[in-house]
Amino acid sequence: MRSFAVTNPSPYAWGSARPSAWIRRLRAALVVLLGLSSGACIKTSTSLDQAAGALARDLARQLGPQLQESETLVIDPMVDRATGQQTGASLRLQEVLTDSLLAGLPDITIVGLSRTSIDQSRLLLAGTLTTVPDTVDQYTASVSLTDRDVGLVVAQAAARFEEAELDQSPTPFFDESPSLTRDRSVEGYLTTAETRRGRPADALYLDQLSTTALLTEALERYNEGSWSEALERYQAAADRPDGQQLRTFNGIYLTSLKLNRVADAEEAFGRIVSLGLATDNLAVKLLFRPGSTDFWPSAEVSGMYPMWLRRIAEAAASSGSCLNIMGHTSRSGSEELNDRLSLQRAERVAELLEANADLAGQLRATGRGFRDNIVGTGRDDASDAIDRRVEFSVVPCA
Repeated sequence: MRSFAVTNPSPYAWGSARPSAWIRRLRAALVVLLGLSSGACIKTSTSLDQAAGALARDLARQLGPQLQESETLVIDPMVDRATGQQTGASLRLQEVLTDSLLAGLPDITIVGLSRTSIDQSRLLLAGTLTTVPDTVDQYTASVSLTDRDVGLVVAQAAARFEEAELDQSPTPFFDESPSLTRDRSVEGYLTTAETRRGRPADALYLDQLSTTALLTEALERYNEGSWSEALERYQAAADRPDGQQLRTFNGIYLTSLKLNRVADAEEAFGRIVSLGLATDNLAVKLLFRPGSTDFWPSAEVSGMYPMWLRRIAEAAASSGSCLNIMGHTSRSGSEELNDRLSLQRAERVAELLEANADLAGQLRATGRGFRDNIVGTGRDDASDAIDRRVEFSVVPCA
């Protein structure tokens, strides 16, 4: 079969000098109106390193020679597509992609996202790493470059690769967070990373970029073990209207615990619960013994579970909300076994909630088995811990 290479016209290839802002807006609009954007051609590579090189070459080709001039590119940390979490694999992809871009475009400067760097560049890179469904050790990496001056994605590329033993474990903040942090703000990032060239980036994602930069600084401080500096930034984000995000309150919870401020941690968890119930997005990482309805015995893991359950029960009782408690399992074991086990775990959590507050008629329990796996590898380690979760959704009261 013959293959044909199709070259996308670059929004920046018209003229030899950098266009003024209004000309860039006009040209970007023409890209959309004339339908010059196209989807990324997914290239297959044999390793993450090769995939990163292919992505870098594709991005450079789409941007054209205009980027050869002195330019700064800001990278918003790349994440796992399924969870919205930073992982060892997404970190490695980001590092290799950065090296590949610098090798191919030696005149550019690449910096991480921070409150200082967002004022240094109009170009913003976002990227995701996804496990290919129903495969072993196969992944897809997607990256996009957005021109913040015009709000459009000006380059987008994707590459598939195969690599064994890729580190999918979440970095410390995401590993230790009590709840899943994938909310509307994170969804905006994921959408932008996969948006086709010539189309608008997610508007909310761009609008919240200043607060995202603050949260990125906090994430870096947390992963470094600088608890006080991380807490300062999470609290600053919480003071902003657009900082009311699950990442913010998970961060305050974690750093407060690290600093032995237990009361502050409990208050932060209450904010997680309130926000999660208000947005119908409360996925708490209650971990169980394998094949059991008993919580994981380590105090480091489950020591705060009684407080978590009490705050969830109190929030449901005070609001009068009816909750569907959905138990989930990882993919190891048979479907029948996991259906039964996930229901038993949900029922166990319902019993514990009712022991903390009068919730008669407000709770129902359902078992989802491994149908709604987010990671789905069945490794039963830190990399797929989010699959062994309990979710709470607000439902009409019968």
